[in-house]
Order: sequence, then structure tokens, then C-alpha cells
Amino acid sequence: MPEQLWITALLNYWFAGLANSVLGLLGLHAKYSEAPISNSFAMESLVFVVLVAFFLLVRASLSVDRPGALQHIVEGAEGFINNQSEEIIGHHSEGFTPFLMSLGLFILLSNLIGLIPIFESPTRSYQVTFGCAFVAWVYYQAQGFRHHGIGYLKHFAGPVCGWRR
Repeated sequence: MPEQLWITALLNYWFAGLANSVLGLLGLHAKYSEAPISNSFAMESLVFVVLVAFFLLVRASLSVDRPGALQHIVEGAEGFINNQSEEIIGHHSEGFTPFLMSLGLFILLSNLIGLIPIFESPTRSYQVTFGCAFVAWVYYQAQGFRHHGIGYLKHFAGPVCGWRR
């Protein structure tokens, strides 16, 4: 059995049966049935819970009249993401800001959490980085179809080269 972090051991103690059942429904089996939850999944889940708590805290403390320090920080980060996406994506990029902000904060926190001695970075696992890339790719393709319809498939054909006479 691989070495487990304390949080992974707790999650395996509480949810090993549930995890094995879900894997069984998908036709998969954990390498170690007594510890189906890996360190990277446990840390990824921790990052998710911290981000959800952070977003709820920010949402609860929003104020037009008296914005706090946390609101200023989040608005600054949102402005940075908006400016970057405006430069890269172009006009009408504001709709992508929530996704880009969430993905950016997830990756940032996933990397920073590894600096704390009792944790490890979930992004050190290729499955997590692949998952982030896959989610970004699916989101990109879904937005392409949403904005251009089935004509978006022409994008994959590349430029049409023809001879002119």
C-alpha cells in the first residue's frame, strides 16, 4: 500500500467503501481496496473545498458601499483576468472570466498547497494536470459550438487552399 497523507488516511477510513462501490459501478477496481483514494485526489478535494469556502465567503461579504480588503483583492484578480482575456480572446471575453478565474485559482492553490509541510501538491500527479487540460479543452470546444453552431467544425479544416486561374 502506498504512503498516505493524514487527510488521505481519514478519507479512506470514512469513504473507502463508497469509493469502491462507485468504482465497481464504473467497472473499475482500485489497486488497493482498503485505500482507493489517492493522495492527489484527497489534496484535489481539499483544494476544491477551500475554493468553495473562499467563494462563499467572498459572496457573503460583497458590498457596494463598504468593500472590504478581500473584495478588493478578488476584484483586482478579476480585473487582471479580464484584461488578459481581452488581449488574448478579444471582444466579448467577459463571459469566460468565471471559468478562467476558477481554473487559475485552482491551479494556483494546488501548487501553493504543496509548500505546506503536511500536504503535497495535487498537480504533481499527471492525472490532475491532465484533468485540468481536458476540462479546459472541453470548455473551449463547447464555447465554439455555442457561439458558431455546427459551422464550428469548419475551424478544424484549416484554411482552404485553392488554385485561382
